[in-house]
Amino acid sequence: MDCNAAPFFAYHAVGLMRRYVRFFALAAFLHASLASAQNPIAIVGARLVDGTGTVPVEDSIAVVEGDRIQAAGRRGAVRIPGDATLVDAKGKFLLPGLVDVHCHINQPPDDMKRYWLAQLRWGVTTMRSAGNDKPETVPLFRETRRGAFLAPRAYTAGQGFSVNGPYPGAPVFNPATADEARANVRSLKAQGVDFLKIWMTNPKFSPDVIAAIVDEASKQAIPVVAHVTDVASLHQLAELGVTDFLHNPRDQPVTPDLVAYAKSRKLTFAPTLANMESPWFYYEHPDILGMPTLQDALYPRGRQMLADSRRRDETLSSDLARRKARMREQTYPFIKAMSDAGVRIVTGTDCGAEASQVTPFGHATHRELQMFVEAGMAPLAAIRAATLDAARVIARSEDPDYGSIRAGKAADLLLLDADPIADINNTIRISRVMRAGRWVR
Repeated sequence: MDCNAAPFFAYHAVGLMRRYVRFFALAAFLHASLASAQNPIAIVGARLVDGTGTVPVEDSIAVVEGDRIQAAGRRGAVRIPGDATLVDAKGKFLLPGLVDVHCHINQPPDDMKRYWLAQLRWGVTTMRSAGNDKPETVPLFRETRRGAFLAPRAYTAGQGFSVNGPYPGAPVFNPATADEARANVRSLKAQGVDFLKIWMTNPKFSPDVIAAIVDEASKQAIPVVAHVTDVASLHQLAELGVTDFLHNPRDQPVTPDLVAYAKSRKLTFAPTLANMESPWFYYEHPDILGMPTLQDALYPRGRQMLADSRRRDETLSSDLARRKARMREQTYPFIKAMSDAGVRIVTGTDCGAEASQVTPFGHATHRELQMFVEAGMAPLAAIRAATLDAARVIARSEDPDYGSIRAGKAADLLLLDADPIADINNTIRISRVMRAGRWVR
């Protein structure tokens, strides 16, 4: 496809309004369907990739009743209810819905709902918003989990803790003292946030403020997630009991000692590769950029940036090869070494980040797991990282309610037209998406 085909990327205001109307109409229709009675659904004949990393099940049957998976396994081992609606999935591939542990969605409520719907259409059925959500939007996240409207299962940190950002005007706490930090944590508790977020970026909080944030969070039973890109900050927080990290240390190469330390502390990492790559990736892949589901998953300014031919040409003609190589050198060996050692690596993309604008909801999650495979993870391991393992990180449980296709689990499913084990890029070959037992695409 011709990258210079400007009309191909010219999305005018009228066209945008029409897409938004379609989005809201679809959301209203599908939400109304959630309240109606439905027969069981039997998905028959797919190759089942259950999210646990085990060998896929050929010619499977998965039965959904209400919002739960009633049974899943090989044909002959699963009984199909007599009143079930049959879905012929022969030649297709059934996965759990994807999970993204590192998103941002600081938007007005109606826009949040629209971007959540866009995320669902890409098969992302669970997301975690990491640190820029205003108090008035926190209740919306709980409503996604109650099924009040159509959206991924969503979690929020509310306002995170950052000295200077992460962008001008960001809704964050910037406590000057330990006592102020503790008061901020108690405010978050009163709001009912699901976790809290600390940015360990320069300039950093003083050690006593960091210790107070983590200690008060523990007293209030709120998990802590941290943005970390240097080894010293990683050690500082891990010694305080923090285990959940976004990004990865990039100030020095990964070492056996660091791997052993991470494993002993049961640390988890969401490397956030898609955000690092997005400034050039979509320019290089106009076939993906031109997809309506991709355009609907970008902020308006992000669409404008990616439609800017001058910006595109400057990006693709600059020292791009060096930037790509540096990004991979800083992340791929870390991912390979940690995952080989059994340290949990999971999908987290920074999608929706105000600071970047060009990391889209939904597709970025697919790109993240594709990059895990590029870094050396086996496709089945990468899929587990994007489903069950990511759910384990959010739920703080080895047996979460979602993230796998097993009896009793949430019926969040992704049906593909092509084999993601043979080619991980096939995860975007989406046939259908199910959220809480109802088809949403």
